[in-house]
This record gives sequence, C-alpha cells and structure tokens, in this order.
Amino acid sequence: MKDYKSESIRNVAFCGHGRSGKTTLLEAALFNSGATTRLGNVDLGTSVLDFEPEETKRKMSISASLAAVEWKNFKINALDVPGFPDFVAEMHGALAAADSAVIVVSASAGVEVETEKAWALAESLNLPRAFFVTKMDREHADFEKVLTDLRNKFGNSVVPVQVPVGKEDSFKGVVDLLKVFSKVKADDEQIDAAEVEDEVEEKRLEMLDTVAEFNDDLMEKYLEGDVEDLDEKEISEALAAGFAEAKVFPVFVGSALKNIGVKKFLNSLVEFFPAPDSKNYTGINPKTDELVERKISEPFSGQIFKTLVDPFVGRMSYVRVFSGDMKGDATYQLFGENSEGQERLSGLFTMQGKKQIPVDVAHAGDIVVTSKLANAKTGDTLCDKAAPIKYERIKYPEPMLAMAVTSEKKGEEDKVFGAITRQQDEDPTIMLVKNAETKQTILKGVGEVHLDILSDKIQRKFGVKMVLGEPRVAYRETIRKNVEVQGKHKKQSGGHGQYGDVWLKIGPNKDANPEVNNGNVWTESIFGGSVPRQYFPAVEKGTQETLAEGVIAGYPVVNVSVNLFDGSYHAVDSSEAAFKMATSIAIKKGILSADPILLEPIDEITVLTPENYMGDIIGKLNSKRGKILGMDPKGKGMTEVKALIPSSELYKYATDLRSQTQGRASYSLKFSHYDPMPDKLAEKIIEEHKAAQAEK
Repeated sequence: MKDYKSESIRNVAFCGHGRSGKTTLLEAALFNSGATTRLGNVDLGTSVLDFEPEETKRKMSISASLAAVEWKNFKINALDVPGFPDFVAEMHGALAAADSAVIVVSASAGVEVETEKAWALAESLNLPRAFFVTKMDREHADFEKVLTDLRNKFGNSVVPVQVPVGKEDSFKGVVDLLKVFSKVKADDEQIDAAEVEDEVEEKRLEMLDTVAEFNDDLMEKYLEGDVEDLDEKEISEALAAGFAEAKVFPVFVGSALKNIGVKKFLNSLVEFFPAPDSKNYTGINPKTDELVERKISEPFSGQIFKTLVDPFVGRMSYVRVFSGDMKGDATYQLFGENSEGQERLSGLFTMQGKKQIPVDVAHAGDIVVTSKLANAKTGDTLCDKAAPIKYERIKYPEPMLAMAVTSEKKGEEDKVFGAITRQQDEDPTIMLVKNAETKQTILKGVGEVHLDILSDKIQRKFGVKMVLGEPRVAYRETIRKNVEVQGKHKKQSGGHGQYGDVWLKIGPNKDANPEVNNGNVWTESIFGGSVPRQYFPAVEKGTQETLAEGVIAGYPVVNVSVNLFDGSYHAVDSSEAAFKMATSIAIKKGILSADPILLEPIDEITVLTPENYMGDIIGKLNSKRGKILGMDPKGKGMTEVKALIPSSELYKYATDLRSQTQGRASYSLKFSHYDPMPDKLAEKIIEEHKAAQAEK
C-alpha cells in the first residue's frame, strides 16, 4: 500500500440500523478499488468484513472492522460499525476515531431506531454527517419517503446531492446534482438525466438554497437568480464547507448489492469529506496535569480506540494517530487509566477485514493496527516520551443487563472468569463483579444477544463454557420485637463435657445504619460473674457469625442489638466453643420469636425515554412495585423518569425497556435503601430457603 499523507486520508465511520446495508456498501467499495476480486455478500457468508465465526453464523456485524480503501490517490479508512444495539460500544469507539460519519439508510425500511441513535452520538461529537440511501433496487424502495423522514427527524439541512433514476426492479442509476444536464456519465454508469429532469431541477435548487449560505459569491448569484451561471467548483466548495462545519448533511443514493452509485459516492467522499489535517487535539500533560494542545505536525501521539483479543496472536490494538508519525519499530510512552510505561511496537499494518497489509509508518490522521502490546487497552494513549500527552478516554454506555455467571463444568470457574476478563479488553461494556453478600459473580452486558455472543466467543477462543442465570437479591433480615431468650449447650460424652449457658436480650436497633457494621450492636451487662469475662469474646463472635448467616431465609440479620445479661458456667466443662454454640442457639431462638421480617433492597432508577413512551414506562414501573418520584423534561422530546423500585423486580428489565421503546430508552441505577418486604413475597423466599436446607 502507498504511503499516504494527512491531506490524502479520509476517516469515515459507517453507521446505521442493523441490516441497513453498511457492510455491503463497503464490500462494493473494496471491490471497486480493486482490493477484492469479487463482491462480498453477507447473506452468502462471503463478506471480507464480517469474518468472525459469530458474524458469519448470524449474518450480521458484531464488531467494527476496518476497510482501507484506496481510491484515486486517497486512502479511505472506512470503519464498518455494527447496527445491532447490543454492540453500541463499537460505534462509540469508531466515531471517536473518525472525522465524519456516513449513516446508511435502507430505501425500503427508512429511518429506524439505530439511525437516530447513530445521528445523536455523531451529533454529540460534532462530527460531519452524511446519509447513503441504499437498497434502491429492493421492493418498496422509496427515496422521496426516506428523504422526507430524514428531514422530519434531522432538519431541513438534510439535502440530496444525488437523484435516483428509477426504483425497485427499474432502478438503473444515479444523477449527480452538481453535474450538468443531458448525458451524465460517471465511471461505468451512463444515465439520461432527461428522464428525471424536473426532479433534478427541483432537488438542485433545494441543495443550492442550503449550501449558498457558506459562500458569499454563491449566495449573491443565487439571490439574483443566476442559477445557471453557477460554477460547479463554487457549489462543491460551499457544500464541502457546510459539511465540514456539520451544518449541511448531504444525502447520497444507490444500490450497494448491484454496485450502482458506489463509485460516484467514493468520488464525492474524497472530494467533499474533511481530511484530518485541519484539527488540533487537546489532552492533559500527565506530568503536570495541565491542558495541552497538540498540532498534527508535532511529535507523535495517538489513541487506541479498539482492541481485538486472540488467544494465539494476543491483543491487536487499533490506533488513531492524532499527531506526528507512528513508526512500526519504535518504543512509545503509554498512559492508561491505571497504568503507565513503555510499549515496544512489533510492526504496523492496515486492514481490509481480516487481511493485514504491512506499513512502515503512519502519518498524522491515519488509522493503523499494531499487535502484542503488553499493557495497552482501549482508550489508552500512546505518545512520544519526550512530548507526553494523555487524551480523554472514550465514553461508553453503562451495561444494563445483569446475570449471575459460573462455569458449566465444576472447577472451571477461574477459567471462565479469566476468559471474560480478557474479553473485557475487547469490549468495554462487559463488566464482571463479585457480589460479596450473595457470593455470586455478576456479569453485566448491554443485552441478551450481547451476552449470548460473548458466551460463544469464550467457548471458541478459550475452550470453556459459561452458564448464565438470575442473580440472587441481597435481602436482609431484621426483627420488630424485644425478647429475652436463653441458649444452653450441654453435652456429656465421657471425659470433659461441654457446657455453656447464656441469657440474651435481643431487640431492634432502630437508630442503626445498616451500611455500617450491618447496624448490629453487641453489649454485656453481666454482674456477679455468672458468665466469666474470658467467655465474652466467644459470645460476641457467636452473635456476629449467627446474625451474618441469617435465621429465617439465610440472609444477614441487620439492625439488631444483643445484650448478654446472665448465664451460667461449669468450672470444668465450659469452654469458648460451648459458649459460642449456646449463643448461636439463643440468637436463632430469639430472632424467630421477635417478629422477624425480610428487608429488600430498593434502587433509585432513572429512565431516559422519548416522551411518547412515558405512559408505558410509568405503567411498567408501577406493575413492578415502583414508586414514581417525578418526571423532568430533558429537551429534544426526551423525558427523565425517576422512581424507587425493588431490586428483585429489575431482572431483565433492560430487555423489557428495549421492547417497550424500540431501544430508544435507557436507564441507570443507584442503591437507595432497604424496605420491609410484602409478607406474601417474603413467605415464598422463606419457604424456598427451608426447602433448600432440607435437601442438604
């Protein structure tokens, strides 16, 4: 591959809804550039970009892939982004590395949920955005309807720069609105624009009306009505300026599967889309914590925006070069979230799917891959050690679906957890946490498909299988009455016997904070030596251990005060173990007679939803015993709903919410407090515990 300078590079992320045609469009781009000898097909399993076994099996992209397309002395670093919502992390990484975004829309399906989400994320990053309406050859393809939908959703600055000739079976080409009328020839297409002359004229005026404001001369001619005298170069420059400032959003059209309009699109891409040489980048000097600005001409710096993990090859790190030159045989400084050190590169290459193409150097603005970095992870910064800089880490959405995870085979738990940890390097939306209270390991992901594919990956890569299940809820037990109770342990079996006898006052500790030592308090008020002081620690330890194990359902007892006020002992047979056992007997007896109840954890949930789904959201929360705290409009048709909800009601709520809102809503959680559990629900949990104990 040639050596491309910054001005000849285009970094473009291709986003959109699942199965909208993103991968097929880039397969056509690779074919037209000569990188491949046949047009890859996702459905037939011949795509060079969807090369992971899980992608081939499901006929969809699950990981962003890099397609380096050489076109007319330019290098297009095209990032093919999955459209399925469970793999949203891939879109966050790709857009962080790109200089512009193309949102691919199906001409038959129109604007879909992930179309809107891709726009919203690109807009939040202030990236230039364009649309490519593909599948014009499909049944029910309707360019005008799609264009109307795009404008209704994203504003009148969405302007077509091309017009299709025909549709469905009769679709045969594309007319470029920047070109003159009559015979319009581009590459291997020859279309008679006279067929659509009226439509072309109308759309051309719409385009001019939008882009004229970015060029004073163009605006003057346009206002004076000298449209026919407008120069194509003037229009192109104005369009490029408006696009670069994210104020004009051009719409291209074609059929990727039939390879119609793709070459024209590639021509426009290198002509109108911004090069990476116009940006400066801001980061932190890790040595001084001061803000620093890095120009592309200054020493090397770059950020890892994606990581692939292979048990044989190791890590493959995708790097966006922000400044300077990155050399394949150099040593660079690494600044990570929790790590810092030197990394020696073992070569550089660019990618066309899984095909690696070696390069000696990557100039500012380029996207390249290196392998076998020892400590580098996604979001980390690599830079020249003489010019330290640390860029802001890429922000990813919090995973919402939580499942208990273990291994299929007993004894392979560590292997499963280790494999998941390695996959966390590849996917930042995977979280693995140990719940100390329930003694379960919890795996968090974006959705059920996300975790299902993760399971397939670790089985293929690491040879272990994980099993997912419903997480246990960290219930707690407490009491509502004061009692006095005796616990006596007496055993004689020849030789020294065992004797311990305690009287305890047990009651609610109403002023306790259950987050501090579980709110339990142990005291003693012994007079006269009925229980020798040497046995107090055993009574206290017996109290703590018995309360921690739970009494009615196996959950920790909290907010309880225990006072040792009387008892008896035997000069020969008493021991610490005997008093500990006596205490356990007393605690269990006392809790059962002190009106015990179960407490359930209550979370504060914040749901961000489009306003038109608000009624359904509130209804669902109410059905899950939620208590609505309030609603707060957030603009752009979104509302934030806050509620208190029992943790036990949140299992697979992420799936329910996606189904309710077509994936448009999201939520976050934080622990609030514990509340008494309704008696009927508590009885069920207590009975399940008794049944489990009986089986042991």
